[in-house]
Amino acid sequence: MVPSYQMTFDDMEFQSIADSQPGRTAYIDECGSFGFDFTTEGASKYYILCAVIVEDRYLPQLHEEVEEIKKSNGFARTEMKSCKISDDVNRRNRIISQILPLDFRVVLMIADKQEFVRGTPLTEHKKSFIKYMHKRLYDLLYHVYPKLKIIEDEVGTTEFQESFKQYVRDNRPQYNILNEYDFDYCNSKDEILVQLADIIGGSINRALIDETCPNYLEMLKSKILIEDRFPSPREPYFGEVSSEYRFDQDIYALAVKCARDYIEKYREDEALEKRAQIAFLWHILFQVQNVNPFRYIPSDQILSVLREYTQQKITKNFLYRRVVAPLRDEGVIIASSVNGYKIPVSVDDIITYLNQTHAIVSPMMSRIGVCRRLIQQQTGNSLDILDDPAFLRYKKYFD
Repeated sequence: MVPSYQMTFDDMEFQSIADSQPGRTAYIDECGSFGFDFTTEGASKYYILCAVIVEDRYLPQLHEEVEEIKKSNGFARTEMKSCKISDDVNRRNRIISQILPLDFRVVLMIADKQEFVRGTPLTEHKKSFIKYMHKRLYDLLYHVYPKLKIIEDEVGTTEFQESFKQYVRDNRPQYNILNEYDFDYCNSKDEILVQLADIIGGSINRALIDETCPNYLEMLKSKILIEDRFPSPREPYFGEVSSEYRFDQDIYALAVKCARDYIEKYREDEALEKRAQIAFLWHILFQVQNVNPFRYIPSDQILSVLREYTQQKITKNFLYRRVVAPLRDEGVIIASSVNGYKIPVSVDDIITYLNQTHAIVSPMMSRIGVCRRLIQQQTGNSLDILDDPAFLRYKKYFD
C-alpha cells in the first residue's frame, strides 16, 4: 500500500509559484575538462558550464534568429562552435554583438581549476569532480527555475551530460500529491541553442585565459542572470582603477563571505522572500566581481532582476523591507547610498552607508527627544515616555 501524502502549506505555496512561472528550457554546454596537469598541452585551466535559458514562447523566434546568425557567419552547413572560431576576434565579436539583443538569459558556472586544493577528491577523482559540479549547477538552476526542461544532446553526449541527467532524476523534487516533476529532461533533435551555449561558454573561457582577448564576460553581462565561481574570487574585478582608491581586502572578504554563507544556508528555501534575497545577493556579487566594484546598482535594475527571478511584482518597498533589511538583520554586510546597493570593497563604502543611515535616523531621534522633553515639562517630570522597558536603549542614548 502506497503511503498517503498530505500537502503542506509550504508545498502549496511552492507549487503555486512554480505553476505561475512560464515554461522555460535550458540548453547546457560545457567548456573544459577534468585534468589538473596544466603542463600537458591542451589542458584546460577553467571548467565552465553555460546554461542558456529561454522562455518556451520565444523558442521558435530564437531558433530562427540564431540560425540566421549561423548562416551570416560562415556556419550554414556546420555546427557553430567556439573552437572553430579560434582566434578570429572579429568573427567572434560580430557573433557576440548579434546575439545580445535576443531573448534568452544565461546561468554560468566557472570553476578555476588552478585554485583547487591539490590532493583533494575534487582533483584526484573525476567522479567526485563531476558530482560536485552536478550539485552546484542543479542548485543554481532549480533555485532560480523550479519549472524547467533541459535539452540533452542525443549525439555525442558527454560524460557530464549523461551523469547530470541521472543526477537530476535522482534528486529532482517530489513536491506535489501527483508525484509530478517540473524539473526534468526532454529530448530534442535541434541542437542550435546548445551551439549558442557553446559560443558563450567558449568565448568567456578565451577571455579568462588570454589577457589580450576582449572581455566577453563584460560584453555579455546584460544576459547573465547568475554567475557562480568556484573557488570564489579573492578580489573583485577592478579593471583600470585609480591608485588612490582604497581597496580594503578585509572588508571585501568579510562582505563576500557573509553573502555566500547566507546563500549556502538558504539556497534550498523556497519561500518568496528567501528566493528574492538570494537573487539579490547573486546579482550584487556578480556586479562587484565582474562588472564594476565602485558602482552602486540602482534599485530599478535590481527590481528588474528580482521580478524575472521570482516572476512576482516586486516593489521598492518589498526590496527594502523584505529583502535588504532582513539580510542586514542576519549579518550580511550591504553598502547603500542614494544611488543603490553594492558589496562594500572599502571603508569609504561603509562610511557612505553609515552617513545615509545617520541622515535618516538622526532626525528621527531628535524628534523623539523633542517629544520626550515636552511631555516631561507638561507633567513636571512625572512621566517619561522612555521608561517603558522596550525603550530603555533610547533612554540611555538621550541621558
